[in-house]
Amino acid sequence: MSEETTGGEQVAVKRRSGGIRFVVIILIIVVIALLGFYFMKQADGAVAIVNSEKITQGEYDLRYAQLAASIVSQGRSATTTEMQTAIKQQVVDTLISETLILQAARKEGIKQNNEEIDALFSQNKTQFGDTAAFEKALKDQGFSQKTFKDALVRNNIVQQYLSKHVDLTSAKATDAEIRSFYDQAALESSNVPPLSEVRTQVENQIIQQKQQLLISNYVNLLRASSTIETLIK
Repeated sequence: MSEETTGGEQVAVKRRSGGIRFVVIILIIVVIALLGFYFMKQADGAVAIVNSEKITQGEYDLRYAQLAASIVSQGRSATTTEMQTAIKQQVVDTLISETLILQAARKEGIKQNNEEIDALFSQNKTQFGDTAAFEKALKDQGFSQKTFKDALVRNNIVQQYLSKHVDLTSAKATDAEIRSFYDQAALESSNVPPLSEVRTQVENQIIQQKQQLLISNYVNLLRASSTIETLIK
């Protein structure tokens, strides 16, 4: 075999190997693109549809991560089957309720109050020594500064709407309810302080429970007049 022939074969091999590398690179790019498209579609996929409005998988995943992080920060496990089921149900229910209220608020032209939102954001931030400490605290709860601000916006609109439709001031705690609540807590723990020291906390907790019930009852009315399809299994 001549050197010329050998050299020609080497060139051909190099050309073929170069072509192979080129094809491999194209295949890698295509796979990456397809994976990116797949995950984008996954994030856009609906976990529920409320009056034709989608609640996306991305929204669900974010809320799930935030609630799970909050549970972990309390020293509890968020990975047991029972807890995962509870988190999933709570996240879906919360997203549906929130979507219903935000839809109703849009119909009434309720807008976010940026002054209140900025003030609340600053109030939370000033509780920490610096931005790094603030961001760490947010991260521990599953938030970034942006997602925390987004949550404040939603909450601001929700609170404005509810204040117009639900009389939360009607929630009161009677002396009998306070005593009953305290006695039950004392039965469950021997470390409960005297009622005189925790009366205000007990009263506030009872009021908050009643307010949540008022809100829940109102949201149930919104649900009854809406079309809701839960898709997540």
